[in-house]
Amino acid sequence: MIRLIASDLDGTLLRNDGTISAKTLETIRLLNRQGILFTVASGRDFTGVHGLFAPLHVSYEAILANGAEYIDQSGFLVSTCYLDKSLVKGILSVFDSYQVPSMMFTTAGVCTHMKEKEGRERYRQRMIRRQHYRSEDIDDPKLAATIPALSMTGVRYLDALLKSDTEILKLECFDMNKDEMALVEKELRKFPDIVFFSSAGDNFEITDRHATKGEILKRQCEEKGIGTDEVLVIGDGLNDLSMFELFPHSACMANGMELLKEKAEWIVPAGEEEGFTAAIRHFVDLT
Repeated sequence: MIRLIASDLDGTLLRNDGTISAKTLETIRLLNRQGILFTVASGRDFTGVHGLFAPLHVSYEAILANGAEYIDQSGFLVSTCYLDKSLVKGILSVFDSYQVPSMMFTTAGVCTHMKEKEGRERYRQRMIRRQHYRSEDIDDPKLAATIPALSMTGVRYLDALLKSDTEILKLECFDMNKDEMALVEKELRKFPDIVFFSSAGDNFEITDRHATKGEILKRQCEEKGIGTDEVLVIGDGLNDLSMFELFPHSACMANGMELLKEKAEWIVPAGEEEGFTAAIRHFVDLT
């Protein structure tokens, strides 16, 4: 019997415009009513997840920044695995050497060591070009509340940030072409204490080597007394791979990465076609 559902957000549970469909929302509420624990497993930080779910009045737990944090249903931080600050400047220098934009997800919000205006505009144009957002939609404050990168702040003194109590959840470089990605990937492989994934085809998300969705979820299941065969994981990208490797019941979206499809127990329709609900109904009786 499935007791816990862990689902990725972007490309999986969410539609292409970053919203939750009425059918998906009803499915989550059915899980809540049946006492099945619903866990969001995302590369987003707390603001990006909470801003999306708070208005919906559903119960959820969350893996944040690909495993850097885990929060319970009350929003209490129960587990952390932050990036070693001594690695940050070296990783950022890699991004700078190839002139690729980047940002830092921290416990104080999303920031960049680039010029603030440039960082925001590069991310904004990326959303228009790659995700087909309209300019007027991106400028809507409601969207910015769920995508903190749109309001990233500039870091004037990087050394002061790294010496402060602020922790680094993850680093992300983005808006790269294939050649730039190949060069950056080669350099990142020189850092043994990190893991990195491309979740969108033009980016790399960097975290501590133990901060993976699968590892933190497995640890939380052990503490809750939930067996690996009582968990269903759902995703579409390489940052979901660790969950698919550690849990036997899995569903990959039709729009997912080929490697993930090979690992999946079940392939379901794309997120835009209610694939999340299809995955749940395949494994769980919601009647």
